[in-house]
Amino acid sequence: MTSADLLLCSFLLLVVCPSPLLTAAGAQKKDDKKDDKKKPAETLKVERVTQGMGLYAIGPLSPDRQSVLLLAHKPDKSPNLYVMSLADRSIRPPLTSFAWGAADPSWSPDGQAVALAGFGESGSFAEIYLLDLKTGKLRQMTKNNFSDKEPVFAPDGKQVYYTTDESPLPDAAFGILHVARVAAAGGKAEWFTEEETPSLHPCIGEDGKSVMLVKVSEASGRHSLWRYDLKGKPLRDLTGTKFARIHRYLFSPAGGPLVVWAQEEAEQPDNIYLLDLNSGKVTDLPDADLPKRTPALSPDGRLIAFVAPTDVGSQLFVYDVTAGQIRQVTYKPGNAHSPVFISGHEILFGSDRDRQPEIYVVDLTPPAEKKK
Repeated sequence: MTSADLLLCSFLLLVVCPSPLLTAAGAQKKDDKKDDKKKPAETLKVERVTQGMGLYAIGPLSPDRQSVLLLAHKPDKSPNLYVMSLADRSIRPPLTSFAWGAADPSWSPDGQAVALAGFGESGSFAEIYLLDLKTGKLRQMTKNNFSDKEPVFAPDGKQVYYTTDESPLPDAAFGILHVARVAAAGGKAEWFTEEETPSLHPCIGEDGKSVMLVKVSEASGRHSLWRYDLKGKPLRDLTGTKFARIHRYLFSPAGGPLVVWAQEEAEQPDNIYLLDLNSGKVTDLPDADLPKRTPALSPDGRLIAFVAPTDVGSQLFVYDVTAGQIRQVTYKPGNAHSPVFISGHEILFGSDRDRQPEIYVVDLTPPAEKKK
């Protein structure tokens, strides 16, 4: 057989019986095409609101739901406080200029002031500050060598409750958290919780006549949600030893169950639970294997937005309380965070889906309904 015949035979074998490597490569291309077809595309309208914002986190809505607090930072700077008008989405210049940043902003009941934790020149300890939005005046409310954070106004706006690691107990170990309070007009701070059990995450109750907070068991380290009266008297343990960690809790505006972001065991992923304040019954959201973080409630309490991890980063999800169903809202690669409902069908959220930390808004209205 000539060399030409051998070459022809080799070519025929390659065509009739292709090599395993070529076969595998062809199969991989087909699988890639199948995977592309399986990847869902976003069907809801997602709009970028800011450009070059340097967003760090989206804070709470104002009491009149017309403005939202933001924490953002310029290049090589620490996060500071901004406020955005929801009507025209305009953003005022930064309201604070802390060298080491601001955190935990909270509105006064009349929407005229903001309480926050600020890190000054040393950056060692956070202190509580009050910002008058009309005058821009910033007043320091606490000054000590301890970390003060999580401020929240009393229902009448005359006091501010906050978490501190300064203990009211003599000779207590440094770093044990307690809840304290200070008059909004200024003056010496006083203790709200004085028992040995550490406490944190203060919040005004849904009745406007109580203070909620999380207590930490010294024996087990487990968290429990408690209701206190406004003077500091403990009234009721709402969760017992159900949770190893409680990160946040939200009251339903429609008087429905309390939304609790927590962990049942410290080694388990974060989840979201619904707590009936009357019966004490705790209900898990569906899909227990899906970690759920940073919940937000719609104005009517029917929808719960949250963030969960996916193969393309943390994405935005929504749980319909009435239907009992979860659906994924965003799909574009990136990491979503800090969702806030600005209407019954619009969610403001932060993300780096366009490679920069910006603010986005998603409209939950199905495209078909918009056409109607």
